[in-house]
Amino acid sequence: MTEQVDVLVVGAGPAGSSAARMAAAGGARVLMVEQRPIVGLPVQCAEYVPAQIVSTIRLPEQCITQRIRTLRTHLPDGDVVETRAAGYVVERALLDKALAVSAYRAGARIWTGARALERTERGVLVRRDAQSTEVVCRVVIGADGPRSSVGSWIGLSNASFIDAQQVEVVLPDPQDYTEVFFDPAYAGGYGWLFPKGETANVGVGVNRSLGGDPQRALAQLLDQLGMGSGAIVSHTGGPVPSGGTLDRLRVGSVLLVGDAAGHTHPVTGAGIFSAVVSGAFAGQAAAEAVQSGDWATLDGYENEWTPFMGGPLRHALGKRRFLDQHWSDDPAALSALIRENWIAFKAYGRR
Repeated sequence: MTEQVDVLVVGAGPAGSSAARMAAAGGARVLMVEQRPIVGLPVQCAEYVPAQIVSTIRLPEQCITQRIRTLRTHLPDGDVVETRAAGYVVERALLDKALAVSAYRAGARIWTGARALERTERGVLVRRDAQSTEVVCRVVIGADGPRSSVGSWIGLSNASFIDAQQVEVVLPDPQDYTEVFFDPAYAGGYGWLFPKGETANVGVGVNRSLGGDPQRALAQLLDQLGMGSGAIVSHTGGPVPSGGTLDRLRVGSVLLVGDAAGHTHPVTGAGIFSAVVSGAFAGQAAAEAVQSGDWATLDGYENEWTPFMGGPLRHALGKRRFLDQHWSDDPAALSALIRENWIAFKAYGRR
């Protein structure tokens, strides 16, 4: 069997749905394939987004579980620093679904339970409902996560990761601030508590190459917070790219976006906002290339992305490398290091 479209988007997360929406709105015939049976599930995300995301997408009210005003940073020496950090904690599954609905309403079609197997001369072989279909397409957009299959087809893959483990727990009291925790045990990373009304996401991300153990670190954080296993309502985890944006985002007519392109923040691990932005830029470039027949137009994706997010992510990558090189088991030394390299402190902005 064959299916013919202009643009095939692999992955229906924020990056993929944003790409599909923009490509379809630009007049391209778009198919988005998602290997999971339900868009947005299972959730593998801490679910915090900065307030600036509303300048890029409409954030439906039902997706918001908690409005955030400030961030509290807990340092190993016992100091707690509060900074303004407006944003939202969202229900990621509902957000992903809302973005997929927007893509569909713009004209994109969606296949769930559909796995992109391999490239063919004319497009991509997709397995769906125990049946293989060759999707003949002119542009492929890889939005299929940290360990992207599409990226592997074109020799572009993330090489560095932070390993994260997270639980959702019953929160004793409501709060309108997020918390992050630094400790020698959270090697190369940090712990977090992001409130969601009656519950909260509590998690850790660590660098295994520095000796980090995510399960042990999570157990320590839960103990520090006084939260027992009886308060846990769900568990998730996975790798978060920490090596910065890939050297190339396009090979021929194949583009990478979101986590597949290494667009997560190398220090914080945040990736929803950059996924939405990169997906939108890629989808727009794909539509313009399809409509004009000029494949050089696909360069418009990187030309838009680089001045918008390239600088901040390169700066963050420098901070990430410095953190990894100078990580310390001494609470005082580690606190000084964090004060120079964590986003909540003014020194972070210095080059």
